Amino acid sequence: MSNQRRRESREPTQVQRLFRQLVREWLWISLLLLPLTALLSLSSQSTANNHPGAVLLSVCLVACVLGLLLLRPRLALWTTVGGMSLALLTSAVLGARGWWWSPMASVLGIMFGYLIWNWRRLSVVLAYFGWELARLDAEPKVFPERRRASYTGSDRLQGQIMALEQAMSRTRDTRRFIADGLEYLPVATMISDPQGKLLLGNRKARELFGHGLAGGDVLEHLGQLGYPGLEHGAHHRLSTLPLVEFRDIRERSLRLERAALLPVDGDAPIGWLLSLTDLSAEREAEEQRSVMLRFLSHDLRAPHSAILALLDVQRHQVGGDNPLFDQIERQVRRALDLTEGFVQLAKAESEAYQFQPTLFAMLVLDVLDQALPIAQAKRIQLVHEIEDEEAMVRADQPLLTRALFNLLENAIKYSAPDARISLQVHCTPGWLICNVADQGKGISAEELPDLFRQYRRFSSAHGVDGIGLGLSMVKAVVDHHEGKIECRSVVGKGTTFSLRFPLLAD
Repeated sequence: MSNQRRRESREPTQVQRLFRQLVREWLWISLLLLPLTALLSLSSQSTANNHPGAVLLSVCLVACVLGLLLLRPRLALWTTVGGMSLALLTSAVLGARGWWWSPMASVLGIMFGYLIWNWRRLSVVLAYFGWELARLDAEPKVFPERRRASYTGSDRLQGQIMALEQAMSRTRDTRRFIADGLEYLPVATMISDPQGKLLLGNRKARELFGHGLAGGDVLEHLGQLGYPGLEHGAHHRLSTLPLVEFRDIRERSLRLERAALLPVDGDAPIGWLLSLTDLSAEREAEEQRSVMLRFLSHDLRAPHSAILALLDVQRHQVGGDNPLFDQIERQVRRALDLTEGFVQLAKAESEAYQFQPTLFAMLVLDVLDQALPIAQAKRIQLVHEIEDEEAMVRADQPLLTRALFNLLENAIKYSAPDARISLQVHCTPGWLICNVADQGKGISAEELPDLFRQYRRFSSAHGVDGIGLGLSMVKAVVDHHEGKIECRSVVGKGTTFSLRFPLLAD
């Protein structure tokens, strides 16, 4: 887009084309009138008094007036009258000194130059108006227009006036449409000039600041709200002001966003579009989520851990195996797994990701180390193949490691003893692909669309412990990493999960 704007800015504008056309018209008028003036001057002089200086004087007077008509078009009438008066005055002065010079050629040349120049100038301007109005009419319509009957007369000027009236009506309607649309936006929105003087602010902005905004300075208003770096009248330029989220004097969480308003034919901003988004509700919800996570991860785990400890003590005191103790332990561990699933899913669905460049091979090896004891307990063989050990992705390491472990743990759960599970990593242009394939029970095609729904348990999961949150957590983590996850499964043969993540550029 910026290259296109630079290309458009180097091309001549329509105003430049108009000026060039006017210069061309002036040149052919000059080339026509100056020789005619010379011929007329020669014929008007008597044979006795014929002198080359008379012709040169007539031509110079007409040439000077034509030049002034081009350079000072607003003074065309006064220039013409002045040139004709100068010709008459010059003739009178020369006649008083005994040298006859007829001003008729100069007067006629100046008069016809004025008439022809204004005619051609008006024609060029009308052509320019027609071009601009046609281009405006060809612009995409953003709302229905009030169309008027087209002009069918032969007067071109009248037709252009009617077209101009239509264009002005459309411009006023567009401005009203934009103003009304801006007024009812759900976010506090303002428009300022390049220096930061406010031109327009919608009702949300007026409510946020508590007063009218038009004519004020953006930075002053932001400083009054408590924007970082603008306290105590600190000086900043609007174009370089850091965009941050902050708490204002009323303890609201606000985030400032800024966009430059650029003209069609340049890169220099003609104004700024500013918005202040109130994130107080979102931040309050995140705080409540954090409180709930702390409750789940500590306050809810502690009693269950205490129960397990008491059961262990009771077993040692009673001695031998007690089916009741085993059942209690199984239910307590199930509750702990449910709590852990809630915590992991809440973390995965939050926005508090801490991304950093990461070697994907390192994550894979870490996950294999964690899953190996579980696989060995079922005599399952874990095989891995990493094509590019230097491939890097942008990842939150703990959450992505947990997501990969969930996939591998599910593969182990649903695989029979002595089975084989493979984990393969390879790269394609721009993407890293990780495939986890097992030889388990598989998932039917009817159940695949609901694969990532929370608490969803499938027919192949009967007899296997689980709560249905693991794959939901995996999907949330992959989405936050701007990745994709796909599943291919055949009942009785196994399941393959394919994860795709954007590669970091070298």
